Amino acid sequence: MSTRREPGHEQVFDSGIQLALTGAVALITIDRADTRNAISTEVMHDLAAILDEIEARTDVAVVGIRGAGDRAFVSGGDLKELAGIRSFEAAKTMADMMRQVLDRLASLPMPTVALVNGDTYGGGAELAIACDMRLAATDVTIGFTQARLGIMPAWGGVERLTALVGRGRASYLLATGAALTAADAREMGLFEVVHPRDEFEEQARRLLETIAGVPAGPRHAIKQLVNAVARPSWPATADAATSSFAHAWIADEHWAMAAAAEHKRRARDSSE
Repeated sequence: MSTRREPGHEQVFDSGIQLALTGAVALITIDRADTRNAISTEVMHDLAAILDEIEARTDVAVVGIRGAGDRAFVSGGDLKELAGIRSFEAAKTMADMMRQVLDRLASLPMPTVALVNGDTYGGGAELAIACDMRLAATDVTIGFTQARLGIMPAWGGVERLTALVGRGRASYLLATGAALTAADAREMGLFEVVHPRDEFEEQARRLLETIAGVPAGPRHAIKQLVNAVARPSWPATADAATSSFAHAWIADEHWAMAAAAEHKRRARDSSE
């Protein structure tokens, strides 16, 4: 839950999430520098609380979501914190919770924009594609890297990725865990707009303000009709996705691959 309300309609949450309301623009910032803005269970709960507030307001025309800093948008799930989840039931509960959060984000009545200010992998990539559109800096990379950890996307990422890029490309990205440059991601349809790093912040601000300036009637109608054509969620596949994820999560192969990935990350960080 939020710890305090700052001047200028800003809220800071215990998990490190911030919600800033500026005119008709709501900006969500995940600020967890020590984890490269990874998603913990506390982040999941606070995102749900933020969506409660946004849904209850009539003055929000557009929602932006980003990571703090310029190194990471969202690095994925917080594997260090989530490592305590070792049973099928607990893993499925966690996956169901975040899937519901992203389904709600995708179904908001106003447009949503992922401001991909840094690299994003795994669950972070799922968060990005749950938004209606993505603006990215030219030097970022994105990857659905869950397979490299012996698991799979469970938060609606398989369905949304397939809808965005098609069956073949989605199968390739999911099975290989390939990381794409911003240019490649734009070519595949994952990013709508890409800007140089030194222009990113200004272009992000302009995009949010441009969308907020569209009259409410057509803005809402556009979102409703787009969602009618391209579904924001897939309830029919939810249980199969989260169950498959939970089985993979508790498997020995996952923990061995996660340990190897953590060792590699620490070696890389120590050399930087």
